Amino acid sequence: MINRLDIFEKAHLPQSSNLARKYFEECGLKISEIKLDDCEKLSKLITSEIKTLLKDKTYHMVKCLKMRKKIKKDRYGIYLFVDGVYFIKRLAIEFSFEDSKINFCTWASGCNRIPFIRGFINWCDWMKISKENNSLEVTR
Repeated sequence: MINRLDIFEKAHLPQSSNLARKYFEECGLKISEIKLDDCEKLSKLITSEIKTLLKDKTYHMVKCLKMRKKIKKDRYGIYLFVDGVYFIKRLAIEFSFEDSKINFCTWASGCNRIPFIRGFINWCDWMKISKENNSLEVTR
């Protein structure tokens, strides 16, 4: 299994998207099983990472990054958006139902990718535990 700390170290690199997708798969997660409530948790975890990194003055991130509360879901996928100081409603993470692919902040490079990748990996861990707990309840 991919080491989550290795992904954290590479979160600023473009290859982190593929590592995060692979981590998602290795956690036994499927896009078709994701619910809006799950995405709300993902948004909160990303927000937590944004707040942590904005406090650290060594990072040169887009100022005032903020996840949008409204998450869009349609027959094609689920979409989480982010606002920044000079943009509104950019795609943060997309779960595509059509091609079963996860897309990460394609607009972002370097440090701006970090909170999305880190938040996503933490969310995968949370989803895996939630899935395991639900399995245990069903078998009881």
